[in-house]
Formats: sequence, structure tokens, C-alpha cells
Amino acid sequence: MNNCQAAGGLLGDPAAIEWDAPSGECAAMAEAWADIRDLCLDENPDGLTALEARLAREWALDVALAERLVDMDRGLAFRLATNGFDAAGRDAAGADMEQSEVEILSLLRDVVLWLLDRLDDEEEARPTLAPELLVELHGRLRELERFHAGDERPAADERPADEDGFSAEKLQQIIDAIPPPGHEPAPELVAAWLLHALGRLRPFGNLSDRVARAAASYSLMAADLFPLTVRREDRNAYSDACAVAHADGLAALRRVVATSQRRSFLQGVSTLGRVPSEPVDLTGVISVISDQFRASASRLRRNFADAMHVATEVFWHAKARIAGIEADLIEAIDDGSGERRAFADYSPADHPERRNWHRKQVIDGVRRQGYFANLRNFSAWNRIGLDTPNGRSEVLLSFHAVGQSFRGVVAGVLIFYRKRGGEIYDHQVVSREPFQVNFRDGAAAARRRFDVWLEPSMRAALEVWRRGE
Repeated sequence: MNNCQAAGGLLGDPAAIEWDAPSGECAAMAEAWADIRDLCLDENPDGLTALEARLAREWALDVALAERLVDMDRGLAFRLATNGFDAAGRDAAGADMEQSEVEILSLLRDVVLWLLDRLDDEEEARPTLAPELLVELHGRLRELERFHAGDERPAADERPADEDGFSAEKLQQIIDAIPPPGHEPAPELVAAWLLHALGRLRPFGNLSDRVARAAASYSLMAADLFPLTVRREDRNAYSDACAVAHADGLAALRRVVATSQRRSFLQGVSTLGRVPSEPVDLTGVISVISDQFRASASRLRRNFADAMHVATEVFWHAKARIAGIEADLIEAIDDGSGERRAFADYSPADHPERRNWHRKQVIDGVRRQGYFANLRNFSAWNRIGLDTPNGRSEVLLSFHAVGQSFRGVVAGVLIFYRKRGGEIYDHQVVSREPFQVNFRDGAAAARRRFDVWLEPSMRAALEVWRRGE
């Protein structure tokens, strides 16, 4: 099936979008996240509420940063998303912000909460994206534009929708191109289409890009995924993907959306996996013990182990790939002097001692990725060592569970570092993003994703080493 003809030639090649292409990784993440949310509604409802509130703030902040309504570095943005957008949150984050910027973020947060309420009120499992919703979304975001221009905080009443040159025909054109929910198009592809089509046809004039970001997030949340957030370091990739979307069938833009989902998924699982604070009395201890043993027997928790089985298969697949790279490196650096050598070694997850090697390198590296590496529940690694007259360098591929409390997700990162005199330096995560598998994944699909992920990650690691020699 292909509904792109309904877009009136919006794309350079109307047949380029494969609406029936399987979602794969994003579908597995959506299923896993829906299960984890249900579990947390019983076990940690306060933690789930706090996480979803933070996601809402990050979503609002992403729109504000993309539209240059506020401008701040990544560290400050994270603290504001964590602490809130009101004056108290600003003070807690140590932010030197104008009151008008706080007001802008608060208005955006209100828009996001309104959209989330719409999701909660929908009776269907996956609500449709109606034109009426986008029209109202545009009206609420336009209030923000008026406030940013210096007007007083806007009243609830809105101007007519057509005052900004609104085109109902263009909007309907965009909506009609999306297959109905019964056909279950990939959610990341639907989000990519909204970003591209709203930005290109511009049914809401200058506010079309802002509506596109919010609408894409809404569609992702409706599919049990996460709001779209584009980090500062991904902005160039996002802009490039938008520029070629008319010609590549949204392939690059779909990848950008999927990257956003992976990061949010790992951070969400890690946050919900935090160990609760210690109870203050005997009754509290017994309650925690009861919850722990009752929960450990649940069907869902038994399914969590499936992620370890898939990750173990990927680990052994990685070992074979690493062995091939080791052989190529041995041949590439050998000059007959005996002073240069390359080697590879490994540890499976069930090795009693070796599995805990490189603990500090992994924990320090993963912390910068925004989630917690749980080496207790799962830890396996492959390593390439490079010895030259300049010293030892190592490329470490670590597989580890995510979150202090294991919830069926295993991640992988590629780390580079050098050693001299027992000291580690030049330590960095060279993989652009973590690799992940969850308990809803299949082994064959995970291996294919891993091969795509490993190639640029290993290339980056070896380039860092080459430049330092």
C-alpha cells in the first residue's frame, strides 16, 4: 500500500515512502515500554509520574530551543527539565534566566500537558491525528508567539485560525497521506512524515515547524513511545535529514527520530530502575521485602530474562566480528620490528572474574550517556588491544544491563582509552549512541542492528587511535 499520491506530489518521488515497512526496533521499544509502565503503575507510580513530568518538560524545552525562544547549553537545559520551568525550578537549576523566558517555558509546558491530557482521554488504543487537533495546537502555540513578541500573557480566547493564512486544504492533504491506524504504519515514519510535510507545505505559515515538532511528539506518544527531542549535537543531522526528505523517502529523518527514541527509552528505563530509598522502620523493610519477592515472580519479570538471551547472542556475534577486525589490524600495523601488536580478548556474562574487568571505564563512560550501567545483572565485553612504542590503547565493547533494578534492557557502548604507567587517559565513548536490546526484541533483528551500529563506531575508535599515534 502506498498513500503518498494523496500528498499531491509533495515528495520528489511519491513512491519512495514505504508505509508498510516494519518498525522493528521502535516497535519493540514501544511494546517493552508499555509493559514497563504497567509494571511501574503497581510498583513505583510516583517514580513513573515524576519521569513523565520530566519528559513533558524536555518536550517543551525542545520546541523552545528549536525555535530560539530560549537559548541555553545542554547542561542547563537538562537541569531545567529536571527541576521545572517555574521560578522555583529556575532557582534550583541555578539558572540566570529572565522572567519572560520562564513564562515562555511555562506556556509551552501547558501546551504539552494539554496534548498529554488528550492522549489520556482517548478511548482508542492508538488515537488518530485529527486535523482539528492540529488546528487547536496551532492556536495554543500562536499564543506563545504573541507573548514572545512582547504582548502581555495572552487570554484564553483565540483569533480565527485563518488569520495567519491557514490552509485547511494543505492540512487535510498531509493527514490523508498517513495510512489509517488499522494498517499500523511505523510510528517513527509517521513522525518523520509530519515533520517533513508540515514543514514543507506550511499550512500554518511561520508556525508550521513548531506545530510539526509538537505533532510528531504527540503521534509518537500515542504509539507508546517518547516525545521527539533533538539534542544539540544532533541538530546538523536533523537539518540534513529534513533537507533530503523529499528525495530519500524520509529514510534519514526516520533514523533521526529513531535515535531520539533509543536515548529516551534507555534514560526512562534507567530512571525507573533506581533503587528506592531505604525504609526508615521495620514495617517499611518488611513491606519492601514483600514487594520484591512478590514482584520477582511476576510473568513480566520472567520475560525480562529474554533480553539477556538476545544480548548473549549478540555478544557472541560481536566476538566473531571483533576477531576479523583483530586479524586485519595485525596485518596492517606489523612492520617486522616486533614493537607493534594487536590482540583481542573477551568475557561472556557468566565468567566469574573477567566479567568485572574494566568496571570503572564502563561506569564512567555510560554516565555521560545519561543512563546507569548495571554490571551486576549482566556484564559482557569484547576488547581490542593495540601496543606500539607510544603505549597501550584499548577499544572496549561493553554490554551491560540498564538501571539499578533490571527491567529487561541491555545496552552496549564502544569505549576508547589509552594506558600509561597504570593510568588511564584519553577515555571517551566513541559510539555515537548506545546500542540496545530489550525483552521484546528478536535475536536476528538485534544482530542486524548491531552490525549497522558497530561499523561507524569501530571506525571512529580506530580513527581516534590513529590520530594519536
